Amino acid sequence: MNITLDLFNPQQAGVVMKNIWPEVKATLMTGKRLQLSVKGQKRSNPQNRRYWGQGVLAQIAAQAVVNGKQFSAETWHEQFKRMFIGFDELPNGQVIGKSSTKLTKAEFSEFCQQVEAWAATELGVVFYDLEAE
Repeated sequence: MNITLDLFNPQQAGVVMKNIWPEVKATLMTGKRLQLSVKGQKRSNPQNRRYWGQGVLAQIAAQAVVNGKQFSAETWHEQFKRMFIGFDELPNGQVIGKSSTKLTKAEFSEFCQQVEAWAATELGVVFYDLEAE
């Protein structure tokens, strides 16, 4: 039995759990084992386009100047991962930002808000024509 469900509110989750319980119980009664995973929804394609594409990172890369230099969207992304998600230490002592691909939709939304707020206040970036999430 493989079931994947998108749940949007507690009432819906309750109905779903009540409806699948008889099948789950019957399977377990036969001695078989099941694995239940509950996880947050991964970030969406519209979120990704808004952040990458001609969105947040492209606008930061085009407008921000630090110590007389401009940096690529990829470099800014690495900086923001380290600042707002965290980092892992490499064997040589250097660090690399934790992956943003593992963030849930809500976590990625919060990450983007932090990036935009920081870029606007610290770098003076003015964002325009960003897609809605």
